[in-house]
Amino acid sequence: MIKRPKLSLPSSTAYVDAEDEREIKLATYDVLLPCRRFRISYKVAVVGRVSLTAEFLLRLLKSADGLDEGSAASFFGFDRRDMSFVLSEVESLGYVQRRDGKLWLTIAGLNLFPDGSEKPEIFEIESVNESVAFDLLALAPERFQFIEDYETSLPELKISDSVQLSDASTRIPTAFRRFYFEIMIAKGRNGSYGNKRSIYSIDDVDAGDRFLVPVTIAVKASGACPWMGEADLSEWRSDQELQDRIQVGDAASAFVEGLQVSRRGSDPDAYRILTKVAPEFLKDFIRADGLAVERYYRDVLGRRGQMRSDRLTIPILGALTNKENVERLLDALSYASKPPAPLSQFVWLKPRVPCWGATRALPETLKRLKSLILHDDNDEEASAVCLATGQLDQYLNKMFDEVFQTGNPQFPDALEILLIPGLVAAAVVHAPIKVSAGHAVPLGLLSIDPQVVARVQDMLINGLGAYNIADSRRYDELMLALSIPFPPQNRAENLIQNNASPPFSGSES
Repeated sequence: MIKRPKLSLPSSTAYVDAEDEREIKLATYDVLLPCRRFRISYKVAVVGRVSLTAEFLLRLLKSADGLDEGSAASFFGFDRRDMSFVLSEVESLGYVQRRDGKLWLTIAGLNLFPDGSEKPEIFEIESVNESVAFDLLALAPERFQFIEDYETSLPELKISDSVQLSDASTRIPTAFRRFYFEIMIAKGRNGSYGNKRSIYSIDDVDAGDRFLVPVTIAVKASGACPWMGEADLSEWRSDQELQDRIQVGDAASAFVEGLQVSRRGSDPDAYRILTKVAPEFLKDFIRADGLAVERYYRDVLGRRGQMRSDRLTIPILGALTNKENVERLLDALSYASKPPAPLSQFVWLKPRVPCWGATRALPETLKRLKSLILHDDNDEEASAVCLATGQLDQYLNKMFDEVFQTGNPQFPDALEILLIPGLVAAAVVHAPIKVSAGHAVPLGLLSIDPQVVARVQDMLINGLGAYNIADSRRYDELMLALSIPFPPQNRAENLIQNNASPPFSGSES
């Protein structure tokens, strides 16, 4: 049978081809999942064994209960001594009793045979004490792990129902039964061992220490609707495990929903800064009123590429700390020559968007940048400086070597700048595209073009005075670092004759 084609009208909000539903990662965040240890006292029923002869005696009595001892001995070909030995085993376990010269199964003996079974299942009861950790949202098993100091300040997933915290101990028995075999396997006990044990009773539960575990959330969207980000927990748990942690998924979705922003009046100014620092690269997307944002986005979506020797400026889509963008940044550094003087500082201008930098990828990126820009004549690492407007999240104070703030905005709220003086500059705008409110779509550029880097340096030098740098000596040091000259024979300068980045065009992929 031939399938009829589906007919549909183009969406009024989708502005890439209807078939272009490629996925984009807007950003990645690490948030804290509240957990707690519990001390659980319980009993398990362990599959035991009796001798083969005793098992056959039990099966015989199951089919012919009330059998006299002589007939039973004849059935097995035993003499009186052998029969006495077998009977002592099953009598001591309470499975068989003698009455009127005959052998009878006790109630315990009858209970050894499940419905429809002709083979007895014999159990032994053991008492066990176990320390088990559960998250406090889904009450699913979670391993304790040590976290870095900055991680303790990351955002925490919210527990919508406060009762979940207050009565966790009363709900742990149900959770422990549900995840018992998973817990046993996680503790290093193989499946065959675990399958021979089942919980007989849970006697006591004591709540222990509370702790936090980082959960990685990727915010992903379709290329057609980039402002509609959704939480993706696949970096944290498999699909099967997430099915047992629905409450964690719901909390992650609520966190991602809270990241949405409204379009601000200064957003056009942020895009305009992109055109000022890289006019040659963006010349095909510059209109009288500034950058043609939607057209630039469409082209970047289909033609993102890596830094190359003949490409000094490339477009950026998604957070700079996304893995693929970090690799582009490191590639850029590999193409740029080291400056003639040691680099002592590099600067990251923070955009004013919710939870910016709340990812373990940020301190790792800072660490990698420091290692790559070490100068031959300087054993000390460069200092990572953050410039921020307004209230600052505590984790950023712990990630950066220094943070300078201002209450007087010098740059548009949506603008993010990363500057490694004399080497690399990145400029990214965090704003919803086309819609008035939604998830910010990080869109910008990364460059080792000396002209682009110099313009960014000048821009930061002009705005540095507004930041709260009380120590005048420290201010002078930072100004000197931002004024670092370019290498006289910078490799980037020699890559193209006109000393400027080629415009972004469809040939770049």
